[in-house]
Amino acid sequence: MMRPDLHMHSTASDGTCTPSELARLVQRADVTLFAVTDHDTMKGLPEAIGAAYDRGLAFIPGVEISTEGDEEVHILGYGVQHDDPVLTAFFDQMAQERIDRFRTMGQRLLDLGCDLPLDEIMAGAGASIGRPHLARALVKAGYARDLQDAFQRLIGKGCPAYVPRAPLAASKAISLLRERGAVPVAAHPCLIHWPMEKLLPMLKVWQDAGMQGIEVYHPANKDMYSFWDRYARDHRLLVTGGSDYHDGTPGHGLIGETIPAWRTAGEDGWALYQAARK
Repeated sequence: MMRPDLHMHSTASDGTCTPSELARLVQRADVTLFAVTDHDTMKGLPEAIGAAYDRGLAFIPGVEISTEGDEEVHILGYGVQHDDPVLTAFFDQMAQERIDRFRTMGQRLLDLGCDLPLDEIMAGAGASIGRPHLARALVKAGYARDLQDAFQRLIGKGCPAYVPRAPLAASKAISLLRERGAVPVAAHPCLIHWPMEKLLPMLKVWQDAGMQGIEVYHPANKDMYSFWDRYARDHRLLVTGGSDYHDGTPGHGLIGETIPAWRTAGEDGWALYQAARK
């Protein structure tokens, strides 16, 4: 049976493993189909494609797009072409917005007495720099006890060094992915912190815009797997799932973690694989 993990991050964004190292961990976890879905960048995909081929693993090239500003809605795109000129230009613009946000937050941290080597952090980060890079630097420099402390006191939403994201409508990201031949999927619905009376109507809006699936089997959804599985199938949406692996620390999943609870993983993984190949 196909064993899928369709959501993980590499050093191209805020993960700590290179795409090749992810492929090694995927094989060790007996996962047979995987997707690398870095935040707002496709720069890790060429290496991931090569590593998957070398290890005989099925692979779907992916991306995770940050939308709705502070509302934190993420859209996964599967079957993206890493050299697509339109998507490349789109993500290059997002990368510059990330850099601007990173530097502004770094200055706010300096004003708070947290002197971080911003250029050094950026040089060691991937193509998609973000708050996790700042959080790790804060812990390393002794300004925070751990990553959770860094977010809760300094760089989380509402904290003194926080800077809002540039706004991007989820519907716009979904439409763009469909136009470029990719499969848009709403990521981890339980991490969209909206009441159901707002979220469910928005899912219909996004489906009308071209959304084709919901990430049902994500660690954050574990108390609502049955609800989201039924919702997706009732609305003729693809059912996907993945660990959201970053570095193996608490807060994200371990590779292959969702498979035991995902009874139809083989069929659902194959359905997404076929849709992405189209």
